[in-house]
Amino acid sequence: MTNRSVLAIGINISLDEKKAIQKKLKLKDITLDIASIKDIIFTIKEGKINVDIKGRNLKKYDYVWIQSGWNTTHMAYLLHLYLKSQKIPHNKTNTHSTKLSDIFSLASKNILVPNTFFHNGLRINSDNISEIEKICKMPCIYKTSLGSLGSHVYLIDNKTEIGKTIKDNGKYNRYIFQEYIPNDFDYRVVIANDKSTSVCKRTRITDKYRNNVALGATEDFIDIKNVSKEIVELAVQSARALKLNWAGVDVVTNKDTGQNYVLEVNRRPGLTENSTESRAAYKFIKGLVGR
Repeated sequence: MTNRSVLAIGINISLDEKKAIQKKLKLKDITLDIASIKDIIFTIKEGKINVDIKGRNLKKYDYVWIQSGWNTTHMAYLLHLYLKSQKIPHNKTNTHSTKLSDIFSLASKNILVPNTFFHNGLRINSDNISEIEKICKMPCIYKTSLGSLGSHVYLIDNKTEIGKTIKDNGKYNRYIFQEYIPNDFDYRVVIANDKSTSVCKRTRITDKYRNNVALGATEDFIDIKNVSKEIVELAVQSARALKLNWAGVDVVTNKDTGQNYVLEVNRRPGLTENSTESRAAYKFIKGLVGR
């Protein structure tokens, strides 16, 4: 009989308990390994995605068994997306979209996003700091996976600030590290029913690194015809990748290289009175209900 291997993630049992379960279930032909969902490390470097759990090679298992509590559903969903992309048999738990799962979905569709590092554990150590510096470079961005309007986003200038920034600003397992893309402004492109309907150029005034209107950035609504076709198409592709027919896609251009990146895809882009965003919403609604 062929020996099979199963990796159980999130069942939180000891080695002795694992042996007892294997014996009780008479799993003579199945190797049962265990891992904690808190040990997941997620990275994107130059568009290449990697998910690691304390050095375990997920591709060697015949099946991955995922269990998650309410506090870890976001990681279980991210793990599901990765296993699905690698065609590794597994059970799917809850669907819980976050900035992290969006980043994964965009990168898996070859949409360029900033290099990213995320460790679901609660502690930071020298190895992780070295990996963050290697993948995200310095300076880098540190932000929550659940925030909005530019809140809970921090610029880290050098690796000596990483540990202090984590301690000062909340639980580490809710934050993402990303490469900082040098820029003076970014674009918010509103996509409605697979078409770009509004483009806003957002330029920061007082903030050092954030172009959010909620933090004082100026808004300049631009005719779509005057915006780079590459930027508009990148926004359309991003909404498609996330299967959204209404979204605000934030695109930034590296001012040193000219390369475009998707920073974020918003499910509820802000609507400013008398702006092209409001007209975009009108067109979207008309498209839903018909003429």
